[in-house]
Amino acid sequence: MRGDLAVTLPEGPDFIEGTWPEYNWWALFDDPQLSEIMEEAISDNPNLKASIFRLRTAEAEARKVRSLLFPKLGALFTDDYQHLSRDDLYRFPPSKVPAVVNEIRLGLDFEYEIDLFGKNRENYRAALGEAKAQSAEMSQSLLMITALLAESYFNYQMHQAQLEISQDLLLAHRANVELSLKRLEYGLDNQIALERAEAEMLSAEESVVTFEKEVLLNENQLKILMGLGPDDPRDFKIPTAKFDRPFPLPQNIPVDLLARRPDLQAKIWRVEAAAHLINVAKAAFYPNINLAAFAGLETLNWNNLFSASSLAASLAPAIHLPIFTGGKLTAQLSQKRAEYDAAVYDYNSLLLQATREVSDQLTIMQALSKQTLLQAKLLSKVIKSSDLTYARYENGLDNYLIVLNSQMDVMNEAIRDITIQNGRYLAILKLIKALGGGYHSEQ
Repeated sequence: MRGDLAVTLPEGPDFIEGTWPEYNWWALFDDPQLSEIMEEAISDNPNLKASIFRLRTAEAEARKVRSLLFPKLGALFTDDYQHLSRDDLYRFPPSKVPAVVNEIRLGLDFEYEIDLFGKNRENYRAALGEAKAQSAEMSQSLLMITALLAESYFNYQMHQAQLEISQDLLLAHRANVELSLKRLEYGLDNQIALERAEAEMLSAEESVVTFEKEVLLNENQLKILMGLGPDDPRDFKIPTAKFDRPFPLPQNIPVDLLARRPDLQAKIWRVEAAAHLINVAKAAFYPNINLAAFAGLETLNWNNLFSASSLAASLAPAIHLPIFTGGKLTAQLSQKRAEYDAAVYDYNSLLLQATREVSDQLTIMQALSKQTLLQAKLLSKVIKSSDLTYARYENGLDNYLIVLNSQMDVMNEAIRDITIQNGRYLAILKLIKALGGGYHSEQ
């Protein structure tokens, strides 16, 4: 298996040296409502509950396999009443066997498979590895659901802000249409300008409808992830999530990422489980040694059941050695080796993917941070230009149509600024997810 991770840690103002993400990584975004939603989703999400019970099933299976390592002791009582035929072998003359036989047996049964070649021990270790893999997959399910919920929440915040601005933008376009209509009436403009203004207003109305739809879809997604129905009457407050500081980046990513990613850890434990199953297949070529014993009372008469003459005991060791199985054991061994190889290559593939995800998100975060800064400067310039245009209008140097256009430019850039800022939040979220989301294999 591969164990190398080639991750180049970036330098610059976007990152600071810090620790790995905590379990409640969403607290980094300083939004109490997001934390409340996360806790409720963790408690009530049906997918997480299903993961918990899959883990319990795997743990129970491991305990069931572990029971084969110990002797079995059980109490036994039988009352075997038989009426034998006169023509049967047992009563064929001159036999003295009576017609009615009532065999009573009371005692303890003992069974033990001597695991001399480690078959049961290896089976238990494989089952234990599968239980550990299920535990890691439960953590992966938790990470996937909380990350999806955070993504929906950030998109909800973005669409809410964009909806508010788009509604103001629609009012500006309506004012532009009214002004263009008056200009047409007074002969200051032509029909083309009016048609263009009305087309832009219709486009603005379409944007409002689109953002309203996205807000409702985000609300439905949040409710579903919280384990609620889409028709649940809960109302969400306006989100206030933000992350306006450098991201704390651990310096030992190439060393510790294997233990920090639940999906990688699950693959590792499945590889180990597959290795143990190879040993189980090898042990099948060796003899099985079983020991069975009985101690108790046996009699043909109820009156003599607890007498000394009814004491009975038996000891039955058995050895079974496979000699010819038609190639079954060899095929089983080849199958387990192939399953092991497939698990190793699955792990190697996921390891390369994990490396790429971390590297990609570091690069994307750096680019989005620069883009956010440039967009903030651009928005500032557009706002300043709009303020100057309004000042010129107040001094009679420009008409109000130019003022409206400059204000609409500000609102369009504000919508774009929100989109870019949300992209940065999502990049931070994906980086947290790529770093394991607070998981550690020792916990």
